[in-house]
Amino acid sequence: MSMYKKVSCSVRSCTGLSFAGTPYCREHCPSPEDAVKNLVDRVCAEGSAINIDFSLINLKGADFSRMRFVGCRFGNATLSHVLFTGASFRLCFFDTASMDCCDFSGVDMDFCSLGDTDIFDCSFENSELIHVNFDGSLIRESTFSSSNLYDSRFILAEIEHSRFEDCDFKRVFFIPARSESVSTNGSNITEAIKDLEHLYI
Repeated sequence: MSMYKKVSCSVRSCTGLSFAGTPYCREHCPSPEDAVKNLVDRVCAEGSAINIDFSLINLKGADFSRMRFVGCRFGNATLSHVLFTGASFRLCFFDTASMDCCDFSGVDMDFCSLGDTDIFDCSFENSELIHVNFDGSLIRESTFSSSNLYDSRFILAEIEHSRFEDCDFKRVFFIPARSESVSTNGSNITEAIKDLEHLYI
């Protein structure tokens, strides 16, 4: 049983999944923009999103500050200038999403995945990022400073011009494929696992 709801498109013979809470896939949705707006309005009104599939969604300027996300999926989503400030996430998946200028500062994120995600100019400052997967992601001009990264993974990620200052690296797998201008000042980076020989699954 999947955490997020998989609902098939209502159009007969279509194998696509419903988009943004509508009965139709993105291709058959009469107005994808209205569907996205309606979904965002509903989530904001309820203050939480439980088992919602946001895949393929294009969000710009939405404010999800201090909201609660459980079992949600953002696969291949495009998120620009979205505020998640102070939000909480449990078992959420952002794999293969694209994010620019998004604010995740002060979030409480447990058992989530941002694998193969394009992260540009985003803030994860002052956050609890526990058991979070960033494997294979491209992280540029972003900050994770003053965050607890306990047991998170940055395996084969590419990290450029980003800050991990005053972070807790205990049991963190920090094994980027490439890193450039990455600052870890004030962090216990010596407690991170930095070679694949010590990788456990």
